[in-house]
Amino acid sequence: MDVFKGNGLPYNVRVSILEERLQAYDEISKQMLTKLEQAVEKISESTKDISQILVRHEERIDRATETNSAIEKLIEKTETELSNRIDRAEEDINDLKKNRWIWLGAIIASSFFLSQIRVFEYIMPPPPSDAEQIREV
Repeated sequence: MDVFKGNGLPYNVRVSILEERLQAYDEISKQMLTKLEQAVEKISESTKDISQILVRHEERIDRATETNSAIEKLIEKTETELSNRIDRAEEDINDLKKNRWIWLGAIIASSFFLSQIRVFEYIMPPPPSDAEQIREV
């Protein structure tokens, strides 16, 4: 249907109808534009908020990475120290084992040597036997 052909209405009526419709479309388009602008503003704010959140998360991730690195270094240092302590303890134990056998051998050798020279008989004579006690009386 063609608006300009008439329907038997005069031109000025038809123009006023078109102006009303144009105003209605203009208002609707202004309302839609306003809503679009509001939506764009909300999206902008949301984007800004999201980017701030992402920055904070990246900072936290960076701090966590630094902390993890520090913990890993501390663990490696502790492992090295413990390994060194264990090695030293094993060396000390081996030295004690050697010294034990050296001391045991020295005691056995000195016992044997002293038993052969009978030093103890002179230092601590054996108690007199029953027969010797009777003779002295």
